[in-house]
Formats: sequence, C-alpha cells, structure tokens
Amino acid sequence: MSALAGPFFAASLLLAVAGGLKVARPGSAALAMRAAGLPGSVLIGRLLGVVEIAVAVAALAVGGPVTAGLVAVCYLGFAGFVVRLRRRAGAQADCGCFGAETSPASPVHVVLNLVLAAVSLAAVVWPTDGIVDVLADSPAAGIPFLGFTLLLTWLLLVAFTVVPDLLDAQHDVDAAGRGAS
Repeated sequence: MSALAGPFFAASLLLAVAGGLKVARPGSAALAMRAAGLPGSVLIGRLLGVVEIAVAVAALAVGGPVTAGLVAVCYLGFAGFVVRLRRRAGAQADCGCFGAETSPASPVHVVLNLVLAAVSLAAVVWPTDGIVDVLADSPAAGIPFLGFTLLLTWLLLVAFTVVPDLLDAQHDVDAAGRGAS
C-alpha cells in the first residue's frame, strides 16, 4: 500500500461528495460559473458533477497513476476557478462547489485545492491500488484505514465549507471592533 493511499482516497471521496451535491443541486454551480464569466447552466452544473463522480469512482476502484492524474487535474481546475471567480465577482462570491449557495470562494479554497492536487500528483509518482486491494492488504480488514480515511474526508469537507465562514465572521468581528474605537 502506498503511503498516499489514505489522503488520495480522501481527496477522491471529497470529489465524489462535491459531484453528488452538484448533481442534486446544480443551481449554485451554474451561478458560480456565470459569475466567473464562464458558461453556466443547470445542465452544465449537473454534467460537471457527473464527471467529478466518474473520476472519483475510477480513482477509488482502480487507483493507479492515470486516475491520480485525473483527480489532480480536477483540483487544479478548481483552484484556478476560485481564483478567476474571486477576481471577477469579488471576495464574497459563492463558490458553488458543494451545492450550497452560501459558501464563499475563499483563499482557503485555493490552498486546499492546491494541497489536494499536490497529493494527487504525488500519487501519480507513487501510485496506490484501488481501495478494495488496499483494504485487503491492511490490518484488521482495513477498518481502521477506512475509518481514518472517512475522518479525513469529513475534515476536508469542514475545511472547505465551515472554515471560510468562520474566517469571514472573525473578519466582521474585527472590523466592528475597529469601527467602535
């Protein structure tokens, strides 16, 4: 098993979650695409979600350098999209990445997308097998490995969705404090 298996599978699972939410609620992705000056519609939002799911499922099922490269391309594309969106629509623009209409496209998004792209690019060089093979080769039937991978996936989701809101709230509190002085 590659040392990158857990982080790579977490990145892939997060990609599947984002894709699933875009398929279920494509409106916010469509709005974000239009705000970034790109073609955006509900159909395009759903298609983007389907592609994300397909890449994630391939990465989880097959592993290997090709699927790791595809996951890396997705995350590099997301980082570029957030930069473009912030430049065109401002710092408070909604990213549309998880089907929510109130998640600001923040610098946190850019950094996390680049980190996940780097993990995926490293998995191109040091590839991992598919998750079934990794679990079969892991102690305790892979249950601890799977648990930690799911925990990392959840923490990444929180980092993408909650942390930007917390930072915005802190900024608002700091600004209010400066205004009262």
